[in-house]
Amino acid sequence: MEEPFSPPQSFDLLQAAIDAIPDPLFVKDLQHRWIACNQALSNLLGGVPREKLIGYTDADYLPAEQYQVFWQVDDAVVATGQMHENEEVIALPGGITRTLWTRKFPVKDERADIIGVCGLVIDITALKQRQIELERLGAELAQQRQIIEAQAALLEEIGTPVIQVRDKMLLVPLIGTLDSRRAINVVDTVLHAISQANAQIIILDVTGVATVDTSVASYLMRTVQAAKLLGCHSFVVGISPEIAQTLVGLGISFSDVATRATLQQGLEEAMHLLA
Repeated sequence: MEEPFSPPQSFDLLQAAIDAIPDPLFVKDLQHRWIACNQALSNLLGGVPREKLIGYTDADYLPAEQYQVFWQVDDAVVATGQMHENEEVIALPGGITRTLWTRKFPVKDERADIIGVCGLVIDITALKQRQIELERLGAELAQQRQIIEAQAALLEEIGTPVIQVRDKMLLVPLIGTLDSRRAINVVDTVLHAISQANAQIIILDVTGVATVDTSVASYLMRTVQAAKLLGCHSFVVGISPEIAQTLVGLGISFSDVATRATLQQGLEEAMHLLA
């Protein structure tokens, strides 16, 4: 018959067990003295040997403004018998600052009397740094969103300006982002202006346009085609290399549209046609 299992009572075994825990762990008595700790706590405090920690307190290694806060938490755990969790920034020997998440709970004897405090510490420095970085990026994105919204509101207010360069010639400078809504407005405004001015030539200047997608390109083509039906010749000028690549990639052809690289070239060609 096998003998009943009797767990080892070795202190060395218990010490080895808590040393295997990667996060700092400690036990304090009611006088805030460390009576047990693991290797991770020694490492956190700059490699202080365990024999220089047992029987010592936070006051032997940390400034008063820090250890007094720790002791207040210790005393609260003892007084209430409740676990306490808190985040704290600690200045360690060597000028190193770490952000820690600490859980402290009461240690009781066989009579259920509180005889100390046990603490488990998690170093969240890297996590806090990532959180700060995410908050910074979030603030930047919010600022960019505000700028974009302000620009959109300004473009909405400006609308689609139509400039009469000379008799029978109109210039439409387009700036910012052309979405479908703005593109529809461009079509309506341009056709109305052509009709009102009895224009023979209209120049659509897209130098200030950031991007063009399939929908917007389609509206530009419709503008040119509709202008032609009104007897007006169209020039599209200022297509950037980026927009040209986008149009080619989308399979959109402007082969039937008179295009010029710059506004100056478009104006010269238009003047020649009206001469």
